[in-house]
Amino acid sequence: MRLALTLGLIWGAAAAPLRPPCVPLNVASPYQSTWSCSDNLSDSFPVHWAGATMGLTSMVSVGSDVYRLMGPDPSSVPAATQTSVVVDATTTTYAFSAGPATVTLEFMTPSIDLDDDSAAYNSWPASYLTYTADSDDVRVYFDTPAQPVVADDSAAVTADRSLSTAAITVLRSGAAEQNLVSGTDDRISWGYQHVSFPAGADLETALASADGARGAFAAGESLPADDDESLFPRPCNEDWPVLAGSFALSPGEPAFLALTLDQGVSMDYYGTQLKPYWTTNYGDAGALIEAVHGGYEEVVAKTKAFDAKLRDRLSAVGGSKYADLLSLVYRQVTGALEKTVSLFGEADEPWVFMKEISSDGDVSTVDVIYPAVPMFYWLYPETFRRTMVPIFNYANNATQGGDDYDYGRQFAPHHLGVWPVCEMLERQQEDMPVEESGNMLILLAAVAQRQGGTKSEVAWLEPFFGFLKQWADYNVASLPDPGDQLCTDDFEGPSPHNINLAAKGIVSLGAYAKLLAMRGGEQDLEDAKTYMGIASDLVGNWTADGFIDGDHSKLQYNLDSSTWSLKYNILFDSVLDLGLFDFDTIIDADLAFYATNENKYGVPLDSRATFTKADWEFWVGAMDRSEDKAVFQMFVDTLWDFANETTDRVPLTDWLDTVTPTMAGFQARPVMGGLYARMMFEDAW
Repeated sequence: MRLALTLGLIWGAAAAPLRPPCVPLNVASPYQSTWSCSDNLSDSFPVHWAGATMGLTSMVSVGSDVYRLMGPDPSSVPAATQTSVVVDATTTTYAFSAGPATVTLEFMTPSIDLDDDSAAYNSWPASYLTYTADSDDVRVYFDTPAQPVVADDSAAVTADRSLSTAAITVLRSGAAEQNLVSGTDDRISWGYQHVSFPAGADLETALASADGARGAFAAGESLPADDDESLFPRPCNEDWPVLAGSFALSPGEPAFLALTLDQGVSMDYYGTQLKPYWTTNYGDAGALIEAVHGGYEEVVAKTKAFDAKLRDRLSAVGGSKYADLLSLVYRQVTGALEKTVSLFGEADEPWVFMKEISSDGDVSTVDVIYPAVPMFYWLYPETFRRTMVPIFNYANNATQGGDDYDYGRQFAPHHLGVWPVCEMLERQQEDMPVEESGNMLILLAAVAQRQGGTKSEVAWLEPFFGFLKQWADYNVASLPDPGDQLCTDDFEGPSPHNINLAAKGIVSLGAYAKLLAMRGGEQDLEDAKTYMGIASDLVGNWTADGFIDGDHSKLQYNLDSSTWSLKYNILFDSVLDLGLFDFDTIIDADLAFYATNENKYGVPLDSRATFTKADWEFWVGAMDRSEDKAVFQMFVDTLWDFANETTDRVPLTDWLDTVTPTMAGFQARPVMGGLYARMMFEDAW
């Protein structure tokens, strides 16, 4: 084990810059999730999180010389020398040397203040690209084909300027056939993307073929003056029609363009189409774009302040590597969300949906929300609560979708459908009874505690307390041994008699007791004592049958002491201050045992394989109460090394091998909010 001698020695040293496996660019939603997965922005085209090429291209001219900033085309144009890339929570900043000029390019997505509905920018489906240069005679070029708004590159597309005003030039493109929420592909097949520029005398824009627009700029010529109307409608990949713009930079003065997406409809919830939440503030995409442009200076200032404060807070807790990792995954987590108007049309009560991303395209998977929760617990508890409301309405048969959608199970559901369509029938659920029931009870107690821990924080649950008791009673009946049930780690195969799953069930009963105590009725308080007593008794069974005294806990009740697993499910015992598990004799021993099983890139998830889950590692590390936090720091260091060295250039995986720098599966998932687990013990944001 590579123990830190002192935190000061390690944290005080200047770490080399992190080389992310993929760099977030425009990551505003699951459909607007665009990344650069090369060492240099000019080495390859940006890609969607799922790997499809998004042919965004940028160049810069300095005097008569032209250089590529983003993308490999035109290949005849040399690449500017990329001198640095810095990834902060909302902003990615590239610096280039282009001949005598230094040019910077920033991608910024205003995904901050998520709990504040008055901060309209937090629901904008938008990102800014800001350019600066330090010398005269510099001009930049940007274009995008229609790939961000089609699921298939051969789909027919159209383009126009219909939203342009005297102050803003707007180019838009979209599929020729607009069938809202018409598919469950990872890429969107409806809606319109917009590239918008502040109007100016030096601005040139074009609707042209990629070769025509890029070739003109590369040759030092003006962009095609007349839009090629013959291009539309035509297949996206036929001559690659692009939305292109070019403008001059003044030394030291930033200039920007904006990328926005108008989906029209965000989600289909059991037959009801839900609009994106930004529509409550703006009548149409034109008004949205005006707000994006009008808010540029204020929003950029807010995001930069947020990024700096976040990095400072994270560095103070876990050092610069911790800050690197958590800044890198921030947009990965927020970019998996969709904020919508609620089913019941209450503009002041938005709903939030989370996409599972690569492990499945599922909507609001309970055991994906659960590992992601630490980031939301610390930063955005109300957004966290809102992710559960659509699930509760389904469980309470309040989908307004008819009898076919009635949910009648004795335990919590697994998910709502396949993105973006919620249509899951009861019989189609992927049942994880103790897992999901435990998750929901723990999550509810956590959000109520984080928001104040009084009766008012659980008032919204009044219609649902009946099935909360049902879920708690199901877990009581399933313990101490949950038998042959699936758990969230089902990707590694069955694990009957799972001790970690049993721990979740036990903690969930303590969480339910805490909810009852917050509710505060006379019977609630009596019931709270009952369930807490049951949980306490079950810890005794768990310890006697699952823990090898003084050493470590096993993988399964029915296996021997050579087996083990990461017991991440005990974390919320500490977060909720339940006092169920003895940390002095159980957790400290397990942490010491994990340290003896460290490989180059982490500690295996359990004794069956060399792979691990990064989110669960950080949950376990958050329970390190030692003065030097050596086990916590071990997980930080090994994941930083993995991110820096992995040969799999995808948005950071949570399922990775601990021996070689390769992913075992999954990428870009919001579960990486789990890296924030230690921050749940810090002062609120």
